[in-house]
Amino acid sequence: MSGQPVLELEGVEYSYRRNTALRGVSLKLKPGEVVAVTGASGCGKSTLLHCAAGILTPDAGVVRVDGQDLATLPEEQRAALRRTKVGIVLQFGQLVPDLPLIDNVALPLLLDGHERGEAHVAARHWLDQVGIADDADAVPSELSGGQTQRAALARALVTGPSVVLADEPTGSLDSRAGQELLDVLLQAARYRGAALLMVTHDNVVASSADREIRLRDGLIQHEVSLG
Repeated sequence: MSGQPVLELEGVEYSYRRNTALRGVSLKLKPGEVVAVTGASGCGKSTLLHCAAGILTPDAGVVRVDGQDLATLPEEQRAALRRTKVGIVLQFGQLVPDLPLIDNVALPLLLDGHERGEAHVAARHWLDQVGIADDADAVPSELSGGQTQRAALARALVTGPSVVLADEPTGSLDSRAGQELLDVLLQAARYRGAALLMVTHDNVVASSADREIRLRDGLIQHEVSLG
């Protein structure tokens, strides 16, 4: 892996009222790099991910995506950057229930002003990449958990993001479906050359990364290279 970092956090701090979630966390990811963030519940993993996505604004420190300091952007531009530069995969997919998969996957492009036909071409490509092209016209309730998570992954990748953020991506799946989803996630992110930051409790997921960063009480307890 070479090149400049596409995701940088420097001295990031964040508190929820009296509870401090992050106490000065710093990390960098380069294109194509996979990093797993682990630690006990409440250690700050999801808060870290939300700060990296620009959903939360740190109390102190800097978050940069493709060199852009998120704190310098008004909310509208930060939301646009999330749609185009950052792909997010949540534990339960968070698909729009009444929309067929092709429209769910195309949604970030449509919100960014792309024509419907162009957005559908890109959506079909990524549904094919994650192995569910035959389900393009199905709605989420007609599919298994593994299929809906694959659709969520396709949606996260459809804009060609620099960074993919995954919060317990296999947490709602059984071991077989989880392994299949993990394989697709890693292959798709590396195919795109995107940096992948995964929050997980699962040792199998963590061991698939290039690096594991373990948090404890809002601080990096240790960092291990797994490559």
